[in-house]
Amino acid sequence: MIRTQIIAGTVCLLSLFAAGAAHAQEESPTAGHASVAGLLGYGFKDGLNLGLGVRGGYTLPMNVYIGGTFVYHLGKSEGGADVNLFYVGPEGGYDIPAGPVVVRPYLGLGVASAKVTSDLSAFGGGKISDSSSRFAVWPGATVLYPLGNAFVGGDARFLIVSDFNAFSLFATGGYQF
Repeated sequence: MIRTQIIAGTVCLLSLFAAGAAHAQEESPTAGHASVAGLLGYGFKDGLNLGLGVRGGYTLPMNVYIGGTFVYHLGKSEGGADVNLFYVGPEGGYDIPAGPVVVRPYLGLGVASAKVTSDLSAFGGGKISDSSSRFAVWPGATVLYPLGNAFVGGDARFLIVSDFNAFSLFATGGYQF
């Protein structure tokens, strides 16, 4: 099942890259610039909920984006247990100018780490905690609206971690230099 999801995501991303390459005659306003951005959004799966992140990278003159991201989901508390998750890793994408916006399909690879903490003080114990880290893949797309050297936009991604997956939406804003 997970292999099928990774293959499907990769095929979709490669087809977007091919479509972008056919449209590559036009240089993106992000080309030749480094950028940093913040992310604020929501993961639509138990244990994710509110998410905060940062992204940074460089768009090469041929519209190829190379960067990295870190996202931390605050998770939730239920029944004396707290769950949260973060993931970090490099991303690669292609910037497609589309009128006043730039569309960036991308693929991220890295590590995701989930942590569960339980409070057993009601039973005479203390707090116990466990965490697990695994390989993660997150295909997605960002839409950026340039405002001079600044930009605002939205980001949609699908996080895949072995037998766990989640869709997330983020607002983003940053600066290119």
